[in-house]
Amino acid sequence: MRFLAIIGALNPFELTAIYTCGFAQVKPGYENCLSRLARPRRPVIMSVAMVRKVLYEMALVLLLAAVLAVGGYALRPGALPLVATDPPSDLSDEPYKVIALDAAMHMFTSGEAIFADARPIVAYEAGHIHNALHLEPGAVEEWAEKLIANYAPDQPIIAYCEGEQCRLSLELAERLTWLGYEKVFYLVDGWGQWKRHGLPVDPQ
Repeated sequence: MRFLAIIGALNPFELTAIYTCGFAQVKPGYENCLSRLARPRRPVIMSVAMVRKVLYEMALVLLLAAVLAVGGYALRPGALPLVATDPPSDLSDEPYKVIALDAAMHMFTSGEAIFADARPIVAYEAGHIHNALHLEPGAVEEWAEKLIANYAPDQPIIAYCEGEQCRLSLELAERLTWLGYEKVFYLVDGWGQWKRHGLPVDPQ
C-alpha cells in the first residue's frame, strides 16, 4: 500500500524516469538517463512525402467509411432512395399546376377561368388569347391591387407565355399564389399552342 501511495504522488516526469531509468536511483547511469529525459526534444519535421502519405491514407479511410455508410444505408429495409425520383405529375399540395391545352380550352369555353398573358406588353398588344389580362410577373405592383379588387381568391387563373422554354408563365403563376389565389395554372407555350389550333385571339 505504501508503494502505491508513493507511485500515486509522483508526477508524469518522475513516473517516466522510474519506468525508463530503473527504480534504483543508485543504478549506474541513472543521472545520465534523467538528463536525457529532461533535455528538450527536437520537433519532428515531416517531409513533403510524409505529409502526402498521411493525407492519402486519411482520404482512403474517409472514402472507405463513406462507401460502407452508403452501402449499409441502401441495404437497410425501408430506406429512402439516394437518388431523387420524378415526382408525381399532380400533387395536391402544389400551389400551382401545369394544365393541358384541352383542359384550358374547356375552361375558356365555359368561362370558368380567366387567362393571364405573362409576356411583355409589346407582344401582348400584337396578339393574345381572347379577353386575356396582361400581367407581367416583374411588375406585380402595377396590377395586383386591381386584380384582387376584381377577382376572388378562388377564381381559376391560367397563366401563359410563348415558347416551350419560356418561364414567364411559371413565374406569373408563382406571383399569383403569393397574392392568395388558390386555383392557379400555367399553360406551357400557351400562345404558340393557341395560335396553332386557330383558337379565338385578340385583336381579331
